[in-house]
Amino acid sequence: MRYPARKSPLRHLVWIIPLLVLDFFFFRWLAFRQAGCHRPAPEPVPVAQEIPEPPPPPPPVWQRMVPPTPQQNLLTPDMPGVLQPTGSGRLESAKFGSTRTAQRGGRIFPAFHEGVDIAATARDRKGIPTDPVYAIAEGRVAFVNSVAGNSSYGKYVLIEHPDPSLGMISKRDGSSEPATVYTLYAHLADIRFGIRPGHPVAPGDEIGTLGHTSNTQPPIPLERSHLHWEIGVLLNSRFEIKGREEKIKPDFGNYNGGNLFAFDPLDFYAAHSRDPGLAMASYFATVPPACEVVLRGKYPDYFRRFPSLWKGTPHDGGPICLALSQSGAPLSGRNASAAEVTLLGNQRQAVAKVYSDVLGRNGRAYIAQTGGKWQFTEKGRQWADILFY
Repeated sequence: MRYPARKSPLRHLVWIIPLLVLDFFFFRWLAFRQAGCHRPAPEPVPVAQEIPEPPPPPPPVWQRMVPPTPQQNLLTPDMPGVLQPTGSGRLESAKFGSTRTAQRGGRIFPAFHEGVDIAATARDRKGIPTDPVYAIAEGRVAFVNSVAGNSSYGKYVLIEHPDPSLGMISKRDGSSEPATVYTLYAHLADIRFGIRPGHPVAPGDEIGTLGHTSNTQPPIPLERSHLHWEIGVLLNSRFEIKGREEKIKPDFGNYNGGNLFAFDPLDFYAAHSRDPGLAMASYFATVPPACEVVLRGKYPDYFRRFPSLWKGTPHDGGPICLALSQSGAPLSGRNASAAEVTLLGNQRQAVAKVYSDVLGRNGRAYIAQTGGKWQFTEKGRQWADILFY
């Protein structure tokens, strides 16, 4: 009997070996995959972020400026019927500057006119003017005098207009607000309902009617009714405190005439007509100084409210030099030079330069020439007291 031959056990290796090899590669792949799941994600590649451009500054508040009355010929003020002269009949008396005279103690003195007097364009059958008076630009009503007998300006409205070109004023809460310039509208016959402090106005908003109110004696006659129009700046925002200390009556706060310093409104109006985008800081730079003065005192509130008018390095605590307009408004300020400090000596005020062609008939008479030397007058020292208060 013949038995079949026994199969060798090695024959199973024929398929076991490939299976082991396959298992090896499978588990190796699985291990790499699991390791990849726990691998930290690659750092993101930083993408350059575009820095947004700052928004463009708002257009100057004066860009939409309108005339203060229906009078459309303010660019040609010498035309008949545009301006209203005083009783002298001299057209010059209606303009800005040392254009008038006053009498004291039997002597005639030059008198300064802070604004321009615009004549009426329309009257009713009784000869009463009917011209409306307009806010010339966007702003906020700051002061209203509704009692004619309280002021030589009669009934008047004062509006403050923001102008960031003169600088931004820091507030206690950390915010800031733009510097302001005032416009004043005087001798009004009436004031429109709702025109009160804090009321916003837009260019062309009616604020009153042209008239002849005043506390002057003799009074302004009806036939010489006009609008007294000013553009200017406040010298000190603390004047109201000073006024109460000195018991000034009536109490107009910061808007007392002794704290208002004007520029020629017709000159500004003409400059604006040439450049509708004109900002007040650019205009100030074109106003010629009447004099330069050196003063000793603390850093004025004026330059805290108009920081762009301070030139050069910050105030070093010493004397300052100011360039003044014909009306006494500071056009610019800076630290005094060594030569100017020497000129000042132990004085509180000194006159460094005088530009006689601009000073003309001596503006507000804050300085005067004595013995060939220019010096501060009593009025000038009072002006300095307000500046440094």
